[in-house]
Amino acid sequence: MLAHRTGRRSCVFSRPRPEPEEIAGFAARMLAAADGDPMADVQSFLDGGMTFDGLLLDLLAPTARHIGRLWEEDACDFVQVTVAMARLRQLVHDLEMLFVEPPPVDPAGRRVLLVPAPGETHTFGLTMVSHFFSEAGWDVASEVSWHQTGPFEQLRDEWFDVVGISLSCDVFLEALADVVPVIRRASCNRDLRILVGGPAFENRPDRVRRVGADAAALDARDAPGIAATLLDLRVRAC
Repeated sequence: MLAHRTGRRSCVFSRPRPEPEEIAGFAARMLAAADGDPMADVQSFLDGGMTFDGLLLDLLAPTARHIGRLWEEDACDFVQVTVAMARLRQLVHDLEMLFVEPPPVDPAGRRVLLVPAPGETHTFGLTMVSHFFSEAGWDVASEVSWHQTGPFEQLRDEWFDVVGISLSCDVFLEALADVVPVIRRASCNRDLRILVGGPAFENRPDRVRRVGADAAALDARDAPGIAATLLDLRVRAC
């Protein structure tokens, strides 16, 4: 696998995207006992011509969604899902160590805080977004829950240019609308920008304004560029 490591990887790859049955099979191995080796599956996709970005967006992300559907259908339990998602996150980390040589973070550069919407349990997408922000040179912090005061304390005590929030379904849309103004008030950055993403915003641009966000990113690869554009617009407005 080290032979494939070339720094930033192109999103164009020769191998076709995995078929649904391949996604289902990979998800089953993630849900199975931890004695399996997911890297063997990953190697077969690499041998077929898939790039690192392809692995993230066309294998691991669909696998996470498939596991989420299995949970919703009661085809697997909470413990299985928790372990499987932890294995997927570890796999992303391991692949980053193999493939990615991120640019050094500029101490005076841009910072983003990534969080799920209040009540949101599907958080693997934030792992994808975090990767692309880091690759673009952003200083990334993340929180996986609003149950504690951690995110608000961070916003009060630390400077963030952007907060990114993910939402997968309609159920917590109003909770997100309630928390966005609280986020703005808590932030020491009076000109904080808020970026939202996730399936709840697909084909629903009206929901961006409804929750009080500044923009939406529906593809993890696009999130850093959209966030940067929001900041550039702020500078030009000044």
